[in-house]
Amino acid sequence: MAAGFLLFLGVWTWLSRGTRRDSNYLSNLLVVLILSALAGARGAYVAEHWREYVATPLRIFNLREGGVMFYGGLFAALAALSVFARINKERWFDFFDLIVTALPLGHAVGRIGCFLEGCCFGAVHEGLLGVRFPHGSHAWHKQFGEGLIQWFELPYCVYPTQLFEAVATFLIFVFLFWNFRRRRIEGEQVALYAALYAPARFFIENFRADERLLLGPFSIGQTISLGLGIFALVLTLYLRRHGRVVSAPAPAAPSMPAAAPAARPPKNDPPRRCHRS
Repeated sequence: MAAGFLLFLGVWTWLSRGTRRDSNYLSNLLVVLILSALAGARGAYVAEHWREYVATPLRIFNLREGGVMFYGGLFAALAALSVFARINKERWFDFFDLIVTALPLGHAVGRIGCFLEGCCFGAVHEGLLGVRFPHGSHAWHKQFGEGLIQWFELPYCVYPTQLFEAVATFLIFVFLFWNFRRRRIEGEQVALYAALYAPARFFIENFRADERLLLGPFSIGQTISLGLGIFALVLTLYLRRHGRVVSAPAPAAPSMPAAAPAARPPKNDPPRRCHRS
């Protein structure tokens, strides 16, 4: 997670070259992001798995055991960064174009962390893509609780859905990073991110098997993905009609050629007199 936040700062610094967003500004921005994202991601996870924390509520603050929800962190950071943008007199769409360009890279690193922790795992799969987690892992506890394995057995292989999402979000980052300097309308990056991530997350959710809140036939992640996809469509239509064109950087003033030295006027010597001897 820490590596993901540092990558945020690195990408923002690179994309902010030649703007008023200096290192102090970006450092403050990172602090706001970290605090809001962690609070929102942990709070959303606890709300989704609240039965696990009723008996031991102090576990809520134990981030070392894992347990965060991306969409919770996303919406909490959205609210906090909107306030940050207003305080610093930023144009909302231009500001969030910068934010979301780095977002999928940090998300990819975070999903690799999920894989190492063993959370957010997929359904049982003994095929080529299957990964076996160790005894005592999250997958082991779930399969043991369902009676699929004995206490002394290793869990069945499962889909590495964490790595599926890591690959998907990294590819989204590559495209957004390439497009940042080429965007024509402020907010274009926001619309592209939502349009690309929503279907990817919706599809990957079909392979997950960890405990999640269900809303009808869909998981909470799929439900939010549907809303994010609708948001991407509405935002795209809005930007086509009312979007603000990205300001091109002012070209450098052409250097003026050195002025040629002024020609000296011809010297008019008085006519010489002829002296006859």
